[in-house]
Formats: sequence, C-alpha cells, structure tokens
Amino acid sequence: MYLLDSVLKYKKVIVVVYNIKLESLMKLRQILLISIGLITFSLVYGQDVHFTNYSYSPLYLSPAKTGSFLGSTRIGVNFREQFNSFIINPYQTFMAYADRSFAIGLKPHHWIGAGINVFADKSGDLAFQNNGVQLSLAYHFAMDPDYNTIITVGLQYGINQRNINSDNYSSAETLRGNNDPDIGLLDNFNPTTGDLNVGVALKKWTSKKAYFDVGVSMYHLMQSDYAFSGSNVQNPVATRLNAYGEYHLQTTNLMAIKPRVVYSRMYNFQNLFGQFNLEYRLNKKSTTIIKGGIGYRADDALQFLAGVIYKGWDVGLAYDLTVSSAANYTNRFGGIEIGIKKIFFSKKAPEIKPVVLCPKL
Repeated sequence: MYLLDSVLKYKKVIVVVYNIKLESLMKLRQILLISIGLITFSLVYGQDVHFTNYSYSPLYLSPAKTGSFLGSTRIGVNFREQFNSFIINPYQTFMAYADRSFAIGLKPHHWIGAGINVFADKSGDLAFQNNGVQLSLAYHFAMDPDYNTIITVGLQYGINQRNINSDNYSSAETLRGNNDPDIGLLDNFNPTTGDLNVGVALKKWTSKKAYFDVGVSMYHLMQSDYAFSGSNVQNPVATRLNAYGEYHLQTTNLMAIKPRVVYSRMYNFQNLFGQFNLEYRLNKKSTTIIKGGIGYRADDALQFLAGVIYKGWDVGLAYDLTVSSAANYTNRFGGIEIGIKKIFFSKKAPEIKPVVLCPKL
C-alpha cells in the first residue's frame, strides 16, 4: 500500500528529528532540510491524486474523457478521505469539473469537448497541500455517421500550487518550548508549477447493446520541479501513466453490467484495480437506476461501490476495505469516497421556416 508506506516514512523521519540532540542552529537547519526533502519525496511520488471511482472524476483519468458523454453539458464533484483512523489529519481530496460538447469538427459527426477540472489535495499531519486547476480540450473523431467507432485525442494544461501548514510541526526546539526559526522554511514553501497532460481513447460499439472504451494518458509531461527555501535539493514531479479499459453490456431492458480495469504508474509506484459494476432500472418506465459493484486494488484493498441515478442526478459511494498488512495500522479502513454528477441536454427550439399562403382571390 504505497500511500501508507509514504505516511510511515514520514512518521519515522519526524521521530528521528524529535530525538536528535542538536548542537547548533545550523545543524538543526540541515536536518530539517533533509527531513522535509524526504517527506516531500514520499508525498510527491507516492501520493499523486487518485480515486476508487473515476466515473465522478473522468477528466483526471484522461483528457480524452472531455466531452465524452451523451448530452451537452456535464458537471460533477468527487470527495475522498483516507487514513482517518491512523493519523490525526487524514488525507483528503476534493475535485470538481465541468465539460461541454460542441458540434464543431471537420465532418458533421465530429465534435469538440472543452472542460475545466479543479482539485484540492491535503496529505497528512503537516497538511501538505496540492491545489490545481486544469483546462481540457478533446477532439472526437467518429469514424462513421452512426458513431460506431470513435477515436479521441485530448490535451490538458494546468497550474499546480503546493504548500505546507506548519501549525502541527514539531522539532527539538519546539519540544523544549522555544521558537524554531527554521519553521519559516515551511511557511515560505508555496511553489507553483505548470502541468501538461495528454490522452487518447477508443470507443467501439460491438452491437446495439454493447461497447468497450479503452484509453491511455500521460500526466506531468513538463516534469516540473521545485525546492525549499535554502535547499539545493530539487523535487521533480514524475510523469504518471494511466491506462483503463471499460465494457458496457445491456443484458436486459432493465439491467447492464460494466466491468472496468484501471492501471496507474508514477515513478516506482503502481496502482492496479479491477471492478465489476451492475446497474438496474426499477422498471421500463422508470428513470431511476440502482448501481452497485465490487472491486479489488492489487495488494491493497477490496472496493465496494453503490449509487443511484434519480431524475438525472448520479450519486455514488465507494469504500476501500484494507486487506494488506497495512490493516494492522488502519483497522482495515482504507478510505471513503462520494461523488455526484449530472448531464444536461440542450433544449433548442426547432427552426421553422415561414410559409406564405396566397389569399383567395
């Protein structure tokens, strides 16, 4: 469980700092810089924003998801919290997005998707903050007028801003009741970096009731880096690879199954999970759909998913049950997620050409 490993490393570094008897303020400064570097290394490489249910944060899975829906406008939010049974200040991630489809393209059955994605991620007792905003643009190539095969290319550019909350920081000086002048290293830490992401996707209808959707995306192509004040150690943001595969099968008029596989890799950290999701419509005339599913994240956790679509509002809940050795620290509580989204349809009035009737003579 790479996130918990990062937290454990972070805890161990702080404990080491607590127990060191410093001989001078300069020595404290050196140790603080090394410790912060190790903490940041673990957080940056081991805790890029991730979710269990990407249905409520599609633009973060791939820029090619922008405008990939049936409708005109889509909005959604997703919130995740984890490790609240292990650390005082748990990991929390909030994400919101909006995208829209435009009937613009080289051919009548092509279209463009444009969207925006914002997020705020807070990690651990030092509240390592990673906030960002991303603008997305995608072009959808329908290979035929019936939209049976669609190839999508997406591009995304964003700005990330990081900072650390020093309120919970402790050192040998603060434990003695003294002011620590080096706490300014944390207060002055607020680098801003650019971010470039790309994605491609293929959606193929295999029959009137079934289709598959596969894609791959690369994040942090600019590989920006940053350093703490007074430190020459650069902290690079490594490139992240995302790959996914989804299959939709309408088994009956009331039921559909949606298996999914998602893989991510960043530096030496990997995240692989598979899910089996089921949707059930209450009756043929109803628009209410009940959703449920189960999944497994490799070497980490079981995933339980539930949700409902009511009057166009799609609400989903996901829960991670830790099954790895990390369960000894988390009491098996890995994380909980809640997402909401809605798709709007344009109601464009038809254009009626006036007809002039000749009066009777």
